[in-house]
Amino acid sequence: MWLTSIETIFRYMKCPEDQKVQCTIFFLKDRGTDWWETAERMLGGDASKITWEQFKENFYAKFFSANV
Repeated sequence: MWLTSIETIFRYMKCPEDQKVQCTIFFLKDRGTDWWETAERMLGGDASKITWEQFKENFYAKFFSANV
């Protein structure tokens, strides 16, 4: 899965926790970008207001069924 691959990259590159959301949004495309732009507006344009864990929870809730 895409997000698992991103986390593997972060682990090997020792990406700091507070930079993971910013790095991930750079790689979003199409529906992912649309979703993030909406989420970012709700955060007042400040991506630092969301933690990596919150980002992942919201990402999975939006793009994956609860049955998966």
